[in-house]
Amino acid sequence: MALSERDGEILSILLEHPYLHDGLTAEAAFNYLLGRTHNDRRQEAWRSSIRKTSFWMKKVGFRVVRTGPYNRYFWDI
Repeated sequence: MALSERDGEILSILLEHPYLHDGLTAEAAFNYLLGRTHNDRRQEAWRSSIRKTSFWMKKVGFRVVRTGPYNRYFWDI
């Protein structure tokens, strides 16, 4: 599945997360992306909720692993 140009931009921002190697929770990814794009007022699906952020992360290629009470998302590509 080809990513849109904007999805590619957001993905590149997320791949700069300092703890990406430990796996991210959807909440950590959501807060990081909001912090990095707070001046951008676009209405994107991932901005709606943490749950939609997790679906977006799966769509763009993150692998999901259940660890305790949380899912962790790993970038293996």
